[in-house]
Amino acid sequence: MTAYSRQLIEHMLQNNSLLAQLKQQIRETTPRAEGVIKATEKGFGFLETDSGESYFVPPPAMKQVLHGDRVEAVIHENGDKKSVEPEKLIEAGLDRFVARVQKREGRLAVVPDHPSIRNVLKARIKNSLDEDTIADGDWVVARLVRHPLKENDRGFFSQIDELVAKADDPAVPWRVTLARHALEQECPDAGSEWPLHDEGLSREDLTAQPFFTIDSEKTRDMDDALHIVARPEGGWQLSVAIADPTAYVEEGHAADLEARTRAFTVYLPGQNVTMLPEQLADDLCSLWEGQERPAMACPSMPTVAWATIVSLPPM
Repeated sequence: MTAYSRQLIEHMLQNNSLLAQLKQQIRETTPRAEGVIKATEKGFGFLETDSGESYFVPPPAMKQVLHGDRVEAVIHENGDKKSVEPEKLIEAGLDRFVARVQKREGRLAVVPDHPSIRNVLKARIKNSLDEDTIADGDWVVARLVRHPLKENDRGFFSQIDELVAKADDPAVPWRVTLARHALEQECPDAGSEWPLHDEGLSREDLTAQPFFTIDSEKTRDMDDALHIVARPEGGWQLSVAIADPTAYVEEGHAADLEARTRAFTVYLPGQNVTMLPEQLADDLCSLWEGQERPAMACPSMPTVAWATIVSLPPM
């Protein structure tokens, strides 16, 4: 039974209780399968169930779904061959995604940056964005807002929420990578004045001990340093000194809240997107050679000391 035939029957049964009952019986006896859509380059696809079964999805039916959609589908049998027709969307495989813009004769669309999704999706631009700033070939973050299998939706439709990079931006690979994982594109900006907050804290002076860092000569954010000495009874004692941003950033400060959200620095070729403001990450909290820095030092014995250290050149 085709989708058109089912719609015709539903229209005929709308106001007839007996026929509505028959409709329900037909639905209950129609074989169905639930699974995830897997698209192919040739236009057809497969519905893969949780139990490991796989059903063929013909090209016309694939126009109603996207790779990764979880759907309920009607099973059609033709001799020993089985195929399915997606009928109900359970969970969309595409929500927020990175895409390239297509502008053709005033029409706006996006192509998701996904190896298994080749669909060109009609699009609109978020009200807060200026459409004139987005051109053909630009990279954007978009959301799927309409799906053919959703009630009252006639087709696929998306909304552009953010411009990631212009088409000719040499940093496209890095910016797209950051956008794909919803990571920040720039270092945080949380002020420029960073006084030292050491009130009530007694630090031990470890500047006489030869700490060293394991970094390249070009590294700017050296956040840890090592010190190794031979023990009289044999063996070695290793001390690790870790830069102490709390000497500058009080709990609840904007930089503290932003660092909690970011959780780490992203290292990219030629660019780092730091967890802390650059002045802290690359200067005040970086264990530079010959510079006194607040740190937390922990030897191989189970003790921790708040300390001030001076590190040697990077190894």
